[in-house]
Amino acid sequence: MPEFLEPGQALPDFMPFLKFRLDDVVILEGGISPNTIITAPNTLSFRMDLGFDGTLSPLIIGQPFEVVHHVERIEDGARTTLHGGSFTVTASNLHHLTFTSGPWTTGLNGSGANFQLPPLPSDSGTFRILTHIHAVNAPVRPLVSAFHDGVVIQVTAATPFPE
Repeated sequence: MPEFLEPGQALPDFMPFLKFRLDDVVILEGGISPNTIITAPNTLSFRMDLGFDGTLSPLIIGQPFEVVHHVERIEDGARTTLHGGSFTVTASNLHHLTFTSGPWTTGLNGSGANFQLPPLPSDSGTFRILTHIHAVNAPVRPLVSAFHDGVVIQVTAATPFPE
């Protein structure tokens, strides 16, 4: 990711002509309530708010985009990639689009969940999530892309493990 991009930024950023915004990524526990501390076992979803501005933004109408979440477990560096689905920009969602990916699962180590706690005796884990949105069509892909690298969540076991 280029050094000049901060969490929630996107390219192009060429106003007044065209700007891609990835305004926010919010974690929804159970797919409903915003939260950053998730109890395992449970589910969570990612809600993204994004949009296109500028005089050339109508050129994006009809373009499909793909969402990918890169997840790193902080305790041991274990990494996974979650494919968050895709959406197509329309005239009605051009300037503001809310897209939700998931649900993803949480669970103990070895459970097969998307967000697994570190190996025992850990009863919680910390995860860093980098969300990447890019155009599907090859001619557009090098020009329009967004990143959000500001989300950290804790997944904790519903019942603490005995010492």
